[in-house]
Amino acid sequence: MDPFVEYLKELCPHRSETQIQEVYALIQEERPEDSPEQKLENAFNMLSTQPDFNTPGYSMVEESLQNTSNYDSDDEGAVGGYDLKVVDVNSIWKKLQDALPEADPSYLRKKAENLAMQDENSMMEFLNAAVENNDYPTMEEYLKKQEEEKTLNFYKNNFIIDKFLEQFPNPETHFSNPNRPNPLLQPELLPEDLEYALTFLYNNYRKIRKRHVELVFKLKNKCLLASCNHLDHLPNGMKVERPLEPNPESRNLPLLQEVAYLKHRKLIRKVMKYKNQTYQEFKEEARILGLLETCGICGEDELIPEECFNCKKGCMFCRECIQKYVEVRMGDGLTNFPCCNECDSDFDVHVLQMVLPNNTFERLMLKIQSEEVKRANVDGLETCPFCEFASIPPQESKIFKCENPDCLKESCRLCRHKSHIPKRCNEIEYDEDVKRRTFIENMMTEALARTCYMCNKKFIKSNGCNKMICNCGAMMCYLCSQAITGYNHFGDDKACQLFTNDAQIDLQRVKANIEKAKLELGDVEIKFDPSEGIEGFFTTI
Repeated sequence: MDPFVEYLKELCPHRSETQIQEVYALIQEERPEDSPEQKLENAFNMLSTQPDFNTPGYSMVEESLQNTSNYDSDDEGAVGGYDLKVVDVNSIWKKLQDALPEADPSYLRKKAENLAMQDENSMMEFLNAAVENNDYPTMEEYLKKQEEEKTLNFYKNNFIIDKFLEQFPNPETHFSNPNRPNPLLQPELLPEDLEYALTFLYNNYRKIRKRHVELVFKLKNKCLLASCNHLDHLPNGMKVERPLEPNPESRNLPLLQEVAYLKHRKLIRKVMKYKNQTYQEFKEEARILGLLETCGICGEDELIPEECFNCKKGCMFCRECIQKYVEVRMGDGLTNFPCCNECDSDFDVHVLQMVLPNNTFERLMLKIQSEEVKRANVDGLETCPFCEFASIPPQESKIFKCENPDCLKESCRLCRHKSHIPKRCNEIEYDEDVKRRTFIENMMTEALARTCYMCNKKFIKSNGCNKMICNCGAMMCYLCSQAITGYNHFGDDKACQLFTNDAQIDLQRVKANIEKAKLELGDVEIKFDPSEGIEGFFTTI
């Protein structure tokens, strides 16, 4: 059965399944171009507003067809002559993004589609709950997921040999290394990962019977590389190839990397052979012409011109040495790169771009640009509290949006904390506020508790006299905490009375500990003071 019909049955339990199917079929026929959400909303409106159709001979379809000419999805018109409210999902999505700027946009999109079919109060209820509980997926998680999807998709569908060789310069050595963990023997292995590996073998050796493939895979202890090396030398057991099987879904990155290598191994070997042959030819030609260079750091003396990079005065270095040198200085927070030979020159930005990986160079340029903007002392310039990115935000905006791709956080321009819209700054409790509040709360609790002098067990008196007997058998006075032997400790002529107003005694002890806690904290703001109204609490006991 159509899931929409099932959903409508839940929404309209007072309607029969026949009536629901008639209405839904009508809308499918009359407005096929509408989105599924519009169709569902229109069907619900018809089913919830139409009169009772249980009278003999009444057809909901016939009644509705009399008014289909009035139907227009762009107006608050009509299906069957009944008003329909057209809701723009995009506008709701935009409002959710404005209110929750650090939320996952795809999550908010799904919420917007759901809220478009509910009343207006539902959105405010959702936003209030989201801000209060802070339990929604974040933009940071969304970006990480996008990056992860991009990486996984590279090995599945968008494989490029040159990019693969940048990551694995010698893939045969890497994947045949006996110390490399086998992704198919890890404890976190999922059933679909094992299925993905077997499907690859089935499709790669389509003339070898499946049971033989599985046997080799088992004998090689689920090692894909060893299995392929063995299957490459097995004779075909079938004259006709098996049809290709669809690949199951897998998100196991080490497995996808190994499968991608094995799938393109022959071509990768050819490319590596061609590149090595070309390099040797260039090197021999450079030797004959006397063009080989020497690195000024590591001393490598057979570098072809394409392997050399120089400072502005011509000092030569190899790529690996400059890259390590730049990354060390970046780690120290520096953005200037004088020549490694101390020739009072430095490296040009274009040289840095050629030797550094793209993400490292982008991070460096962002840092350089931020420092240049800060030095310019521009009016209205602000910096991200979580990184070094600087920009001039719109004057009317209360939010600073960081454009650093490694950060992308949104912060409050007033309190310099993570964005807390729609709440005000004084309504947000930060880590330091929580520590202060809980310290005072713990001191207040400590004031109410007593500790047994014999077993050190803490207890609180709920009612009764001031003679306390611990589970360990020790007796003590609730007022002065001294060890006692009986009732002779109490009396009208003595310091401790047998019966007292516990609320007033506890209040005085709690207030004393509150004062002590605040003295220890010093002159700091206590945004949410748990001691406020404490007298009223004890008077109601």
